[in-house]
Amino acid sequence: MSAPLLEIEDLRISVATDTGSRPIVRGLGLRVSAGEVLGIVGESGSGKSMTALAIPALLPPGASFAGGSIRFHGEELTRAGPRRLAEIRGLGIGMIFQNPMTSFNPLKRVGAQVAEPLLLHGKADRRTARARVEDIFRQVSIPDPAARARAYPNEFSGGMLQRAMIATALVNSPELVIADEPTTALDVTVQAQVLDLLGRLNRETGAAMIFISHDLAVVSRICDRVAVMYAGRIVEQGPVRAILDRPRHPYSRALIAAMPAANAAANARLQTIGGEPPDFGALPSGCPFHPRCPLASERCRVEDPPLVADSEGRAVACWHADAVPPVGTGPVAATAAPSDVSATAAEPILRVSDLVRHFRLPAALPFGRRREVHALDGVSVTLARGDTLGIAGETGCGKSTLARCILRLVDTDSGSIQFMGEDITGIAGRSLRAVRRHIQPIFQNPYAALNPRARIEDIIAEPLRAFRLPAVEIDRRIDAVLDMVGMSPRHRKRLPHEFSGGQRQRISIARAIALRPALVVADEPIASLDVSIQAQIINLFTDLRREIGFSMIFISHDLRVIRHFCSHVAVMFLGQVVEHGPAAEVCARPRHPYTAALLSAVPELDKADGKPVILAGEPPSPLAPPSGCRFRTRCFRATERCAEFVPPLVRDAGGRATACFYPLETPAPLAAVPAS
Repeated sequence: MSAPLLEIEDLRISVATDTGSRPIVRGLGLRVSAGEVLGIVGESGSGKSMTALAIPALLPPGASFAGGSIRFHGEELTRAGPRRLAEIRGLGIGMIFQNPMTSFNPLKRVGAQVAEPLLLHGKADRRTARARVEDIFRQVSIPDPAARARAYPNEFSGGMLQRAMIATALVNSPELVIADEPTTALDVTVQAQVLDLLGRLNRETGAAMIFISHDLAVVSRICDRVAVMYAGRIVEQGPVRAILDRPRHPYSRALIAAMPAANAAANARLQTIGGEPPDFGALPSGCPFHPRCPLASERCRVEDPPLVADSEGRAVACWHADAVPPVGTGPVAATAAPSDVSATAAEPILRVSDLVRHFRLPAALPFGRRREVHALDGVSVTLARGDTLGIAGETGCGKSTLARCILRLVDTDSGSIQFMGEDITGIAGRSLRAVRRHIQPIFQNPYAALNPRARIEDIIAEPLRAFRLPAVEIDRRIDAVLDMVGMSPRHRKRLPHEFSGGQRQRISIARAIALRPALVVADEPIASLDVSIQAQIINLFTDLRREIGFSMIFISHDLRVIRHFCSHVAVMFLGQVVEHGPAAEVCARPRHPYTAALLSAVPELDKADGKPVILAGEPPSPLAPPSGCRFRTRCFRATERCAEFVPPLVRDAGGRATACFYPLETPAPLAAVPAS
């Protein structure tokens, strides 16, 4: 048996704090063979990224190597000097960082930054480096490589910038690539492109890969093996399909069960992991997972189980591995949530008709023509009382602009917004203030949405004071809504930085429901959260809708969540609605090719072997949308008719509406449907 390419034994990493040193990675062991793709999964704070950064000795300030061994090709990296480590970085080990938006220098051309590893390692001069950059851009499917190499990062989309980051990691043909959350918060279509690209490069170049993610469904699409981390150590590892089909650690099982399944009942309650991940400064005795584990025994509270390997290549650290039930059964099995709370009503609570909003940009040159961003072009949607409308689509399709128009944070150019039977499109002053009491937002980023200098009680009380509720009623409602969102009223005196991301989102929800609104508009409320926290937030929304009875607009790029949670869905592409109808029907039998492509790109645990439809090229620019059908430049069914005419949004007797001249008539996969 050949020696592994990378071997880690008993890795320990500590972080210095005001109260002393805290262990972040505790006795971790890993092996990666040449050409293998290893996935590392776990909640935020489990030590995934710190492990990845330790391999090429890129630990952040305050973090230090506390013991263990990291061997690359048998060479001990923990004792290598700065010059040797600089040689290994880029040549032997490439790194794909999590956020490409902050990883590139905004003042330098992208091509020059991708060429830096070549020049630093003396692998090319400036002329040959330029040719190599254009070649690697072609490999990672960046169109017009020569022009793109001269562009600046702000001229790239998020997906294209991620491909440029991959090109930077691969430009010197390393033997090992470490990808740290490379698809987090990306659209599902861009995520599918990135996963397809990484898989293809792994097959073509033979480079081994460590792929870090919190989503087991994403890992299942690309990885050969997976290691599950909790509290700084590995609790289970083995072949991907073996762990997905039969997890042996309660934590692995809980991560899988927290994800909405394709065959789950609509609006069924998701399984969640109770409590919060442990504080590294105060790890519990025994097994760190025992305070959250339904199988915990007295032995678990006293003894930390070792990672024990079996003859099938699997290893698990659990005293009760043989007692872990299959997903969907056992002590933490899902329970059905009540059916949708919508009530039949002649007049919907919200009706948006032919909404248009263009943003006018300054001219690129003096006396030049002013440009317009076509954010919304004739959008029409309806929402019944008590229902939840999901709005899906890629970044830039107009989802957030539509939400801001409904909230009356952005004015419209034309069209109408009717709320509770009243046209609110052009109202202002006291009339608008009165309406806003009944419409409340939940913004995407809980870290930016909360005032860092305000206590939680003041954040929640702000809308209550704005509408002059009595002080006694404000005090009562603060305690009531904190209890509703699963937080203790004793937390009301704390500041936002004292809470985790999931807890901050709960505080944002508490603020939104404090006025008991009739409509809540949630803009990507779970986009960057761990799957376990996502499940908690989705269950919380379900409970609150049942208790308070509000209607909801739920914006997301993840049709997997919309299918599970929403009663209806509107799919948007480049400022227009292309499909609208009951979520279960649209997701089961999409009629628009774009909807079918979005659904195929959603990673599913039970269709891990399925091949997603990879949309060609980049979405058209909203600065210059194509004539006719805007999706035609990416649609294999497009004809000359699609280029000449705009397909209308046609509604059938069952409430389904589709804007396509050649809708998909069968539930067959998109690739199997013949072109018209």
